Amino acid sequence: MVYVLDEPSAGLHPQDVTALLGILDGLKGKGNSLFIVEHSVAVMRHADWLVDIGPGAGEHGGRVLYSGPPDGLADIEESVTRGYLFGGRGLPLRTPREARSWLSLENVTRNNLHDLTVDIPLGVFTVVTGVSGSGKSSLVSQALPSLLGDRLGRAVPADDEPVSDESLLADAPERLDGRVAGPVTGVRRLIVIDQRPIGRTPRSNVATYTGLFDHVRRRFADTPEARSRRYKPGRFSFNVAGGRCPTCEGEGSVMVELLFLPSVYTECPDCHGTRYKASTLEVTWRGRTIADVLSMSVEEANLFFVGDEEITRSLAALSDVGLDYLRLGQPATELSGGEAQRVKLAAELQRAQRGDTLYVLDEPTSGLHCADTDRLVAHLQTLVDAGNTVVAAELDMRVVAVADHVIDLGPGAGDAGGTVVAAGTPAYVADKGVGASAGYLAAALQAATNVTPL
Repeated sequence: MVYVLDEPSAGLHPQDVTALLGILDGLKGKGNSLFIVEHSVAVMRHADWLVDIGPGAGEHGGRVLYSGPPDGLADIEESVTRGYLFGGRGLPLRTPREARSWLSLENVTRNNLHDLTVDIPLGVFTVVTGVSGSGKSSLVSQALPSLLGDRLGRAVPADDEPVSDESLLADAPERLDGRVAGPVTGVRRLIVIDQRPIGRTPRSNVATYTGLFDHVRRRFADTPEARSRRYKPGRFSFNVAGGRCPTCEGEGSVMVELLFLPSVYTECPDCHGTRYKASTLEVTWRGRTIADVLSMSVEEANLFFVGDEEITRSLAALSDVGLDYLRLGQPATELSGGEAQRVKLAAELQRAQRGDTLYVLDEPTSGLHCADTDRLVAHLQTLVDAGNTVVAAELDMRVVAVADHVIDLGPGAGDAGGTVVAAGTPAYVADKGVGASAGYLAAALQAATNVTPL
């Protein structure tokens, strides 16, 4: 039997990864073969055969750099993975920041959290960790946004959350109880950056979500050809009638209904996927049509719009979070959860930072390569350096090790979890030696001492 698994360790605590490896070994021991797509260093080291594809993403990837026993990857200089598998590359340790004030949540009850009281420091990077099902998502992505949102006058429904491991372990959906105790100083905005789609239809894409497409449409509307035809910026939108293709209504594809089978989408027979009328595509800017621009990757667009600060600001933010390879017009429905989350983060990075925002993220590094994780964490640290607060549920101990404050929930999952096992700096939580995370965190702190800063 051949088993194919796509990132089976995503969303698992290191303790659960160890258990997963035992299960995989059991399958292999019975004569089966396992083909696994994976980013976990622990799983890669445990493999019998490793295939590394790269060296980059998108057009810069797609090549097999190495195929063989894991130890052989050490000789492949072009491999980004090599530095993480054999040490020397990663997130360097930093001195934990001091909290400027504290946010106190009292008597929180949600799923397996029962009458929980927890203090969250403001102005620092806080990580909430613990075994899968310990209550991280219930606290970070449900209780915190809802309770703080109510306090700030911005309601965030607790039941408008994706299904999490905590909710699956709960006997039944529970109401959210609790309150924010004391004053809330220095927080005026609450932003949840999750992995939910940036849109649910092909009309939503990277360019529209980040706002850069508004500027692009204005550039086309300002051309002499567009002015002579009296085309306004709306003419170059595929979301409103006017310049868009009337057949597909700006989607670039049409739905074909199949009898007794699911409907499928196929390229529009009139605009051939460009989304626009032929007359709209007769207008060019720097020799390119609006459809050409939407087909550009972020990297290509950075070169095309060089010198145009309004547009390159958004493009630079997308590049900074490692999304150079995405097309500007890439539909939201084609983005992975991790990509959608980074697009949201890029939209925040291009904002003028006022230092009064609390950002909430639920396992932001899930499904990311170590190099992408490092880049993401670097930008989260940038948000904190600007005076903001970041609170993230996280299972990657490399990330936990570079946080300013750690809240370890547990000790187990479901009814055996939901309590604060330890809280403090990463070194304090590791040294305390209580809970499932302490040993793995101690190992991550030790490994980080050998990291060479880039």
